[in-house]
Amino acid sequence: METAQILIVEDDLSFAENVKFQLSTSDIPSDNIIAVASIQEAREVRKFQEPDVILLDLNIEDSNGVQTYEKIFKMFPLASVIVLSGMDDESIALEIVSKGGQDYVIKSNLNAKVLKRTIKYGLLRRQLSAKIRKSERKFKDVFNKSPLPIIQLIGEEMITGLINDAAQKLYKASHLGLTKRPFSSFNLDKGCKIDKQGGRYTQITSENDEIIVDIIINQIESDTDETEYIALIIDKTKELEFEKQKFDLISQAEESEKKKIARELHDGLGQQMVLLNLLFQNFNPTEGQKENFKDLENLLQSCIREVKEIAYNLLPPELEKGFLNAIERFAHRISSIGQIQFIIDIEDGIKEEDLNQADKFNLYRIIQELFNNSLKHAKATEFTIKVKKYKGGILIIAMDNGIGFEINEVRKGLGIENIEYRMNMAGIEGKFESSKNQGTSVTMHLRSN
Repeated sequence: METAQILIVEDDLSFAENVKFQLSTSDIPSDNIIAVASIQEAREVRKFQEPDVILLDLNIEDSNGVQTYEKIFKMFPLASVIVLSGMDDESIALEIVSKGGQDYVIKSNLNAKVLKRTIKYGLLRRQLSAKIRKSERKFKDVFNKSPLPIIQLIGEEMITGLINDAAQKLYKASHLGLTKRPFSSFNLDKGCKIDKQGGRYTQITSENDEIIVDIIINQIESDTDETEYIALIIDKTKELEFEKQKFDLISQAEESEKKKIARELHDGLGQQMVLLNLLFQNFNPTEGQKENFKDLENLLQSCIREVKEIAYNLLPPELEKGFLNAIERFAHRISSIGQIQFIIDIEDGIKEEDLNQADKFNLYRIIQELFNNSLKHAKATEFTIKVKKYKGGILIIAMDNGIGFEINEVRKGLGIENIEYRMNMAGIEGKFESSKNQGTSVTMHLRSN
């Protein structure tokens, strides 16, 4: 209190002297008190002193009313401003307090005790304001300088508010270009809304680059009636591109080995078994050997079929002529066995060229895996593949009429994780739906680039 620098802005010299006297009785050294009568004189004081407290009369020689406060505050933004108010301008004094003034004192009530208390509280509020400003600066620094993109979202529509530098860099746009728009408008699929729990989304930058991001959303306290959230955005694009490249390399290596094994089975073991079968036919069994001979013949024929089946599954030759051809041949071959009916429903107008951008090999393997699940686990009598156009891309729906299952209960079984991994790496958006005794369906969306 004793070290506070006081500036009195008052053009009534006798009143100003009275204020100085009242302050001196509060143990404030006279050297710490300066009185001026105008804005111009206050500018001169600014050259050599930064006051802690300003006692301000609004109506002085060269200014009046709210403008006086605005001019003084502009000159001394860190000072605690206390308005010296007459009864006739008390409403103006209250307006100034609402604008940031620390307090006001009615001139007729002025005495040493009131001044001391008012200055003391004014300084305390000034210190608190300084701490708040410091905290705000720290928050802004943390927010703006965070290496991770952060966006403030407002209301149920999640309208973008504050956007830090990293977010501007990620979306390749200025703060102005990114704010005051629904966050879901960044999504590639305009019909997809951002969930309040966050999740993984494919979005578009201002330069139309696709990015894949994980969004973590937390609700924060708001000083308005609208709900507010903070969204932390983790760019997964490069990581997933690397994973896809790694997956492609592994897949290529696996398929190369499968082709090698398939050829060895077909051209090596398969041909030898066919030759063995021919040689076997040259035997003339005795009457007592005929039954055993027939059993051996059936076993040999079964082995030949199994070798061919394994070789076919490892290297489906039909796939070289296109996915639609391969899947139709697959369905025909399965249906001819009679164990399960394989139904193909391809929308009119769909051609092989419509799937040129698709990873056909992994798509075929996914269909194989889904079919095997239906055959081995679902006890299905029908397995259906529907292919149709959807939102500029292709929609493939695989479904069965089996016993179904609770997805969450068997998430790691039935090859689901392997199927989801293939979908993810092949850029296929997939959705599983199943429940007990209701069959299973898998919807796959193949977007065109």
